[in-house]
Parts: sequence; structure tokens; C-alpha cells
Amino acid sequence: MQRRSARAVDIRRPGALERKTAAVYDTTTEGMVGWEFTRTRRWIVYILAAVVFAIACVFLSHWQYDRGQQATRYNARVEQNFHAAPVSLDTVLPRLDAYDAHDQWKPVAVTGEYLTKDQLFVRTRPCGNGTGFEVLTPLKLSDGKIFIVDRGCIGPGSDPARPKSEPKPPSGTVSLVARIEPSEAVKGSTPAIRNQIESINLEQVRQRLGGGAVYTGAYGLLDTQTPASATALTKVVTGAPTVGTVIHWSYMIQWMLIAMIGFGGLWYAMRTEFRRLNADHPEERERARKRRQRAARKKFTDAEIEDELLDGYVPLSRWGIEGTVSVLPPAPRSFGAIGGASAAGAPGADASASSQQSPRRGPDVIVIQPSEPATGPAEPADSGDSTGPDRHPDRVD
Repeated sequence: MQRRSARAVDIRRPGALERKTAAVYDTTTEGMVGWEFTRTRRWIVYILAAVVFAIACVFLSHWQYDRGQQATRYNARVEQNFHAAPVSLDTVLPRLDAYDAHDQWKPVAVTGEYLTKDQLFVRTRPCGNGTGFEVLTPLKLSDGKIFIVDRGCIGPGSDPARPKSEPKPPSGTVSLVARIEPSEAVKGSTPAIRNQIESINLEQVRQRLGGGAVYTGAYGLLDTQTPASATALTKVVTGAPTVGTVIHWSYMIQWMLIAMIGFGGLWYAMRTEFRRLNADHPEERERARKRRQRAARKKFTDAEIEDELLDGYVPLSRWGIEGTVSVLPPAPRSFGAIGGASAAGAPGADASASSQQSPRRGPDVIVIQPSEPATGPAEPADSGDSTGPDRHPDRVD
């Protein structure tokens, strides 16, 4: 402080300095050895939380397994129904409001006459590679009942709100094969257009037709018909529409892995705490030394190379060495004049001045003192004797 000028001294009033935490100690586990810390309340809570988390992951994994099984059974039923032989409509739909989910996609053979004037268009439906309209045409059967047939889809015209044309079905009696599909839920609140609907809700279709004996439990997706329509429509489905199952098996495995990661995180935290509390134990010191030696054999990372370029040194711990570095004060050395004794005999030279040369500082002597021998654990080295203004615990200048 005496070397500094008065202007360089920063005077602060008491209490003006910012108080900083010098160290934080865990008063709960401090002083414990071995695995005693796992019996504390905090670590018991950690362990129970990991167990509860793993149980939740197991339940979620089992849930995904059940969903995968359901999807597998659904796909098997769809494949069976889609390729089954056509049956009569009364076999699948014994009543007007009847429908069994196990009969979905099952083909039925129907004969009747289309009611062309009552044809409807379902808007905003997938059609090919875009969006279009599905064409619903009521089919009047021989017994007077009305079965709704989805004959296919057609794209929009110049006005996106309307189909590009209104294809007419064949007149007279037709024989067709259609696949059973359930009635859809009501959706949309758009004001009704003359011959358009938002969804294939068969009760709404029945009201559009003015009531009567209309099948409201299910309708039919046209597969084949005789005679064919003059205007070909795009089929809504061309193959068995199965659902994916791989995603459910993937989620099932992921939940199991997440449970294992939870236990892995708990073990990592326990191991870190064990090493901290038992750092002075000879066996733990030996294990720490071996870990440092294994880490020293690894290649330098890009970050370490960059730190070396910026700092100008590599910490000793990176080489597997734990020690202290001391910079000893250099001993003064005297150097004679150039020419040695001949310079002393030169004209005008002072003999006494030549014998008293100004001392020059020699190079700094750096001593690395390992804190433990390479063969086993040892007591930490005391670096209190280190002198010099450029001391650094991990630095070699």
C-alpha cells in the first residue's frame, strides 16, 4: 500500500464493500463417511422420487403397449373385412340405426335406384392430392328403405366453394358393392348451402331428405357398380386403411429408457456426493488418481486447445498430476566486462570499477511439487513456502 500513490488508493466506507459468499457447506451431510448420507431425509426423498418416477414411466410404457396391441388387432380386423366376400345389407345392418364397429369396411351387395335429385356434396374432404367434395347419393331399395352411398369425390371448380360439376349417377336399377362406414359426428357451423353438408351425419342427411326410412347407423363407400357412371369419380379409399403401430412400440421403449435415465441420474448424484465426502479416504484418493491418469491419456479437445492458446498454459491436472508450483527467487549473478582481463588493462579503465560489476537476475527457477506420489496416495503438499508475485496453483510459466 505504501508504494501506491494517494490517488491510486480506493477508500471505501465501512459496509460499502459487497459481501460475497466465500464457501457453502452442506451442514446435513458434512462429516459423514461412506454411504451414510443416503440415510438422510433429503436423500431418502430423492430415492423415493426416482422410484415413483420409474413406476410412472412403467405405467406409461404399458399404456403404449396396450395401444400398440389395439392397433394391431384393428389392422387385422380391417384386413379381414376389407378382403371379405360381399354379404347382404340386412346381415350387417338389421335395423336402420344399427351399426357394429367390427363390421367396418365389410363389403355389402345392394340393389336399388339412385335418387338423383336428392344428391348431396360433403365439402372440405380429402380428394386425391388436394381438397374436394364427396358425392352422397341416396339409393332407394326395393323395400322402400334408403341407403346412403358415397360414390367418390370430385375437385372444386373455379369457385372453391362449389364442385367443378355435379356428376349424375346411372339411371334405373343398379347393382353395387359398398363398404360399411359409420355415421360421422356433426361438425362445422357454416350456414347450409343448397346441396352441401359439413359432415356425413346420417341424421342430418335424413332431415335433408325430408325424413323417411333412411339408414342412420352406417352408409356405404362405393367399390363397384353395374352399370358404371358416365362421369368417373375418384375413389375415397383404394386399399385397407390400417393405422401405424411402430410409433406405439417406440414410445413404449422410450418410457423404459426414461425410467433408466432417472435411476442413472440418481446414481450419478449419489456417486458425486460420495466422492466429495470421502475425498480424504486413502482408497478414494487412489481411485481419484487412477481417474486422473485415465483422463490424461485422452486426446485434447478443441476447447482445451483453445484454452491453451488463450491462457498460454495447460493445468497440471490435465496431465494427471496434482501438485503445486513454486517460483523460487533467482540468485544474483555477476558478469565480467566483454573481453575479460584484457578489458581491465585497457587505457583509462578503473581496476576497482571492473571488479564491481552490477549483478544481473538469472532465470526464474520453477519447482513442481506433486501432492501425491505416482505409486499411491500421499498427504497433500504444503505450498505455503512458495514465494514470488507470479504464483499460480496450476500454472507453469
